[in-house]
Amino acid sequence: MGRVIAVTNIKGGIGKTTTVVNVGAGMALRGARVLLVDVDAQGNLATALGITPRRTMYDVLVDGAHAADCLTPARPNLDVLAADETLLGAQPVVSRRADWSRVLGQVLSPLKHDYDFIFIDSPGSLTVLSVNALMAATEVLVPTTVEHLSIKGLDLLFRQIRRMLVGSNTVRMIVPTMYDSRLRQANDLLKHLQETYGPLVSLPIRINVKLAESISAGRTIFEYDARSRGALDYAQLVECLCNLWKFPSTPDSSKNGQGPASHNGLPDAPPSSVLPAPHSHEPGQSPPTPPPPPMPRPPAPTSEPDHPPLSRIRTTGAREQLVVSGSGGGNALPLTCPHCGHLLRRTTVAGYRVVYCDACSYQQQELMGGSRR
Repeated sequence: MGRVIAVTNIKGGIGKTTTVVNVGAGMALRGARVLLVDVDAQGNLATALGITPRRTMYDVLVDGAHAADCLTPARPNLDVLAADETLLGAQPVVSRRADWSRVLGQVLSPLKHDYDFIFIDSPGSLTVLSVNALMAATEVLVPTTVEHLSIKGLDLLFRQIRRMLVGSNTVRMIVPTMYDSRLRQANDLLKHLQETYGPLVSLPIRINVKLAESISAGRTIFEYDARSRGALDYAQLVECLCNLWKFPSTPDSSKNGQGPASHNGLPDAPPSSVLPAPHSHEPGQSPPTPPPPPMPRPPAPTSEPDHPPLSRIRTTGAREQLVVSGSGGGNALPLTCPHCGHLLRRTTVAGYRVVYCDACSYQQQELMGGSRR
């Protein structure tokens, strides 16, 4: 039975939809069967994935349609139960029911056996549907910007969660978003967040214009720019969640040795590195399932030792910079940051070896086959 995860915060504009889209897409790329559920009348999930749903959450909550009949395929292994502005009219209908707080849970219950993960994108305020999202969830992820008011609002959110879900340990992770390490206040607030909530706090999602551009383009960050900071950070978050939930880190294979079977009865699209335009389908028709993008490589231990042997010391101005030999023709990646001197972190993403600095956001990457960028 699949996990139901509410991605929620009672403050808007803090990266909930961006997190739902890219965590869901990252999980789908790793072979998980994923459903994204939108209970926000802004309908941002459909926009962010470049899809035009024929039926929405309104049809389910008001007209009594089966949720399984209102799903929109968005990517291989990734479906959406979308919403739009008509959802505003559904809230009064739901609120008049005696079991108003459990309506969404009843809607999603038949789908739990069809998906490994169901992510609910909640509205940025305390509404009938945001309460339903929390009541339907088995676990909660809480994105928050690294800003004073956003962090202050976490106390109110957690009190509300404890009041509704007495005795449960549902908050699994706090995800700092839009983090700018160049700002002293951001660093101080991130430290305060980590000291207050300890291991619940994930690595931060750094501020990155590519994330905003990908939403506007109707693409996931892995499709839009797999080498960007946003892709790197969300790949790390997906890796962390896979470890937390003990989900296999490699795509599952069907019994006949072929790729994952489509749980929607749709044939898998042929592999391709080029995606069609998000709105290229005919009006009134469901969008075609786009071919899968290249699989990003979330951070994982490499075959190299944790601390590669130093090959030489390169001097940059007055600062000595430690470097390590790269894998391609004598190129080298630095071990320490040329700007602030901190030790760099190392990982691989989408076929690139990447070093980056948590202190000042310096980043450099090298194609695993050769050239540096």
